[in-house]
Amino acid sequence: MEIDEGVDILRPTTRNVNGSVYRILCPPRSNVIQLNDFTSVEKSSTVSVYEDEPITCANQKEEKVEWSTNCINSPYHFHRHIVGKNGTTKKRLENETGTFLTIPKPNEKSDKIMVKFRSEASFYSVETRIISIVESARKKERPTHFLCIPVHGEQIRNNLDKFTQLCVQKQGYNRNILQLYAKLHMTVGALKLFGEADIEMAKKALSEFSSQIPYITCGKPLRGRLAGLEIMNDEPASTRVLYAEMKLQDDSPRLQNLVDKCLEFFVDKKLMNYDYHRNDVKLHCTLINVRWGNQDGIDVTPLLQDDWELSELGECVLQGLDLNEMKTDVQTGKYINVSSVSLLPR
Repeated sequence: MEIDEGVDILRPTTRNVNGSVYRILCPPRSNVIQLNDFTSVEKSSTVSVYEDEPITCANQKEEKVEWSTNCINSPYHFHRHIVGKNGTTKKRLENETGTFLTIPKPNEKSDKIMVKFRSEASFYSVETRIISIVESARKKERPTHFLCIPVHGEQIRNNLDKFTQLCVQKQGYNRNILQLYAKLHMTVGALKLFGEADIEMAKKALSEFSSQIPYITCGKPLRGRLAGLEIMNDEPASTRVLYAEMKLQDDSPRLQNLVDKCLEFFVDKKLMNYDYHRNDVKLHCTLINVRWGNQDGIDVTPLLQDDWELSELGECVLQGLDLNEMKTDVQTGKYINVSSVSLLPR
């Protein structure tokens, strides 16, 4: 109850109602409606005591939040993982982040996923989750490209042809398990590249690394010698891979330093990892791999004997460092090349 400031509470105004005398402490006001002993509401010509909706919400307009659009670059190879079975993964991402995703159809082969969102937090949330899905799927994929040093030279070409003939005619090996001259190389490391963005990143990294080559090689040509046959396992009678070792003629560590530094550089760029490679690259050229002929291990004991007719394949100058696809060009018989840098002195 409200008491008027102009009233003397010790000598209040009184009123006689049917023989009873009442003290008036708060004379009636024209602009106050008494609801109960504790509440009062100001009169208004436009507001009544009762409304269908709370008074505080009357005549208020809801503030609209504008939608924004941005894109996330994600290799289209992994879009099926983002969509999920019957679109369940996509729907979950949208519901949990408050976004809408437009994912290109498989035949469009586009890396761009369009995202509609109302706040930056929503966009970054769905972007982080998509990156996580892609990286998890990438780990399960096989490599698509590899870095290598081609091994070419007339002497090596002639001796590899002789080696092939001896293996086929004298040992009875399947020709399909023997290396072709066009593909003879030393592998530096394997990469998983999906989409143009990944490939461009690898090409840029190779170009950046090329600036270190003159310092690592001391500005001298890498003259190599391919000799000494070895196997990947300890049982010659059941061998799956046979290779020849590559060494520099001057016995310097320049070639080993080059491939080790290259591997380290690409690992730092997150284009390779040590899960698939040793931290020191083994310098070798594979000559036999039974996987190429889809067969079991073979007996290579005669090839490892001292009296084997051709244990040295010759000498060459190593000329380049290549980024190749793990696919063969049907016209040339070589791996499909993506990018190359020279190893020759400038």
